[in-house]
Amino acid sequence: MKHLFIDDHEVEAIDNLARKLHQPQKARDNVVIRPEYRWENNSIQIRTTPVWLPDEGVFKTIYLTGAEGLDPEVKLDVTGAPAGVDRYACYATSEDGVNWEKPFLGLYEYPAPTWRGTPVGGENNIVPSANGMLQGPVYDPHDPDPGRRFKGLRYGESELRSMVSADILHWEELDIPSLHSHDESHLTYDETQRLFIAAAKRNGPYGRSWQLYTSEDFAKWEEHGLIFHADQTDQENGFARLQKFFDDPAYRSPIYNRPEEWQTDVYNFPIFPYEGIYLAMPVMHHWAGKHPPLYENVDSRKSVELASSRNLLEWDRVAGRAPFLELSPISDGETYDTGQIVILNRPVQRNNELWFYYMGIRYRNLSFEDVLNRRHLDASAMCLARLRMDGFVSLKGGVEWGSVLTKPVEISGDTLHVNADSWRGRVLTEVIDAGSGQAIAGYTRDDCVPVIMDSIDERVQWRGGRELKELAGRTVRLRFHIWQAELYSFWFE
Repeated sequence: MKHLFIDDHEVEAIDNLARKLHQPQKARDNVVIRPEYRWENNSIQIRTTPVWLPDEGVFKTIYLTGAEGLDPEVKLDVTGAPAGVDRYACYATSEDGVNWEKPFLGLYEYPAPTWRGTPVGGENNIVPSANGMLQGPVYDPHDPDPGRRFKGLRYGESELRSMVSADILHWEELDIPSLHSHDESHLTYDETQRLFIAAAKRNGPYGRSWQLYTSEDFAKWEEHGLIFHADQTDQENGFARLQKFFDDPAYRSPIYNRPEEWQTDVYNFPIFPYEGIYLAMPVMHHWAGKHPPLYENVDSRKSVELASSRNLLEWDRVAGRAPFLELSPISDGETYDTGQIVILNRPVQRNNELWFYYMGIRYRNLSFEDVLNRRHLDASAMCLARLRMDGFVSLKGGVEWGSVLTKPVEISGDTLHVNADSWRGRVLTEVIDAGSGQAIAGYTRDDCVPVIMDSIDERVQWRGGRELKELAGRTVRLRFHIWQAELYSFWFE
């Protein structure tokens, strides 16, 4: 298990180092699934990271779409959005996670006509049995029943219904009690603990808040109550972030601006396990003002932050609530994530990186004129950003030496490894006796061979090729000395 510096759980003292949050990097053309067909022209929605199936060497996913109805006239619902939208669940596959195919399945007779005037029929990738299932699929290799290998949650009237499948293409609903939820939720499977984790939206302080459900068998769920909500600090942060969208012409401004209604709540709260801890990516929802005709919804902008927990119930905000993922500037007009951003439930480890899939949506709201002119079409897509392995937070040293001292830790292997970016500087390690507080002979700072490269897995050595075999099983403290470098994690092997 790796030790990260996301919080102070394993840190005794930090001297002259800065804790730095790193944002995933978006590629220039970071869109991986976009609207292509008539049955997905209004919207694409997804909340669950694609499933990687090693035996098949392929990613698979289910995403939900909206499509214009057959009525040629655009009508508005009470929120000012287009009415009469048809909803579908669709299937896609990929060998590399970047280039996706949408195989036609013949499972649903799509009624809209082609340009020839003939019905589309079964030539589509629609999965009718998964309609409404925004949470899933998650892959459960431990279930002895092959018919329950894939799992998901379907949203209904303020409830989540449990779904299972053998092949992702054919789903059935389990006859078990539903979970209470408003319109947003997330599902993750912790493979190590064999625990299903569902976060569901509910009302709470400052508006949208989040409650927790867990299950060991995807049948009996335990409700843990409210675990995360906004506070007054979020209101102050939201004011500053929202103001940027009105002041900076590079970004898309909200349509409606009523400062007396500005507010921040939590739109999404995906949770995932990582190296013995739990991380969450709260999507902070910054209200710009309610909008006509009936003021049933709110115009806004969103930013993604990071939170950490050791028990799923108590959460710490990471790096002073700095943004982890943000909206993009308008740029050349081809960018999707300029109006809304919703990150999926967990990253994928791929090519020695962490890949974060997220929803990019061009608009939160449109003017009535733009809706009538169908500017809402082709307005959302699944996007991708990449982060260094373990690269959430680093301890960064400058032109003067700094150090971090760990709490007592048992040496559980023969070698010590670090993830560090030190090609312009140095990282030195000393091993300190936990009882006396003195550096162990042969493992002092002066004995350490400097780490002087950018590597996600670099083995630490001391003079004479000494490693940790003679100290295995001993409880020690580690002190890392850092100069013009960044340290992300350490572990024993």
